[in-house]
Amino acid sequence: MEKEFEYEGYTGTVNYDKNCDYYTGEVVIDGKIYTYEGDTLEELREDFEDIIDSMIAFEEMDDEDA
Repeated sequence: MEKEFEYEGYTGTVNYDKNCDYYTGEVVIDGKIYTYEGDTLEELREDFEDIIDSMIAFEEMDDEDA
C-alpha cells in the first residue's frame, strides 16, 4: 500500500484504520494542515487532489484580486 501521495509538488500522508475500514490523510499547505478521507484508496487520492486543486484555484483568485 502507498504510504503517501504526491500531487502538484505537495505530499500527503496515507493512513488506514483497519478497525473502521477507512482511509485518512493530511497535507500541509502554507503551514496549515488539511485532512482528507475516503472509503477506498482511490477516494482518498481524489479528496487529496481536490484539496490541492482548490488551494491552487484560491491562490490564483487571490493573486488576480491583488
